[in-house]
Amino acid sequence: MDSFRWVLLLVGLLVIAGVFAYSRGWFSWRLPKLRLRRSKEDESVEPADADDTAVPDAEPPEPQVLSPKLSPDSMVVTVRILPQLNEQFAAEKMILALRGAGLTHGKYGIFHSMSEEDIPRIRYSVASLVEPGSFDLTKLKDSYYEGVSVFMVLPAPENGVSLFDSMLETARRVVKDVGGRLVDERGGALSVQRERYMREEVIEFLRRNQRFSSIDD
Repeated sequence: MDSFRWVLLLVGLLVIAGVFAYSRGWFSWRLPKLRLRRSKEDESVEPADADDTAVPDAEPPEPQVLSPKLSPDSMVVTVRILPQLNEQFAAEKMILALRGAGLTHGKYGIFHSMSEEDIPRIRYSVASLVEPGSFDLTKLKDSYYEGVSVFMVLPAPENGVSLFDSMLETARRVVKDVGGRLVDERGGALSVQRERYMREEVIEFLRRNQRFSSIDD
C-alpha cells in the first residue's frame, strides 16, 4: 500500500514538472505532418467548377478624357445661371435640365459638353457655385443649388467663336428648363449688348493668340 502511494506521488510530480517545462517553452508538442497519397483516380479528376477558383478580373480603367489646359495666357469665358430672387434650384430638376441639354456628369464631379472623338475632349463645363463646385448625384431629393457656372477655356482645338455660341445656347436651354436667370461672370444681366461685347472679346483674343491646340491628358 505504501509503495502504491509512492508511485502516485511520483507520477504527480512528473505531471507537475511537465506542465512547468511546457509553460516555460522548454519543449513544445508538434503534430507530425501527414502526407496524403492520392490515387490515380483522384489525380485525373478536375474541379467541378473552374469559375469558383478563378481570379476576378480587375476593374476597367476610367476612360481617357482630354481636358482644357490652363496657362497664364488662357482666357476663361464664364456665364452664370441663377434662380429667381429669394429662390433656389431643386437639385433633381437642375440635374435633369443639364442632362437634357446634352451635358455629361464626369471629371471633377461636374458636367461637361464632350466632343465626339475617339478620345473625348471637354468643350465647356458646368459647376455648382458652391464650393467645391461638384454635383453629388447621391443626394438629389432634398438638395438645392444657389446657381451654376458655365465656362470654357480658350484657346481651344475648335473655333472659339462657335464654341462660345454653343455654350450660350446650352446655357439658355438650361435656364428655360429650370426657370432661372442668365447673367455674366459679375452677376449682371446678360443683355444682347453684353453678349455682343463678350463675343467681341473672344474674337479679339483669338486674333492675338493663334494657338489652337490647348488640350492636356
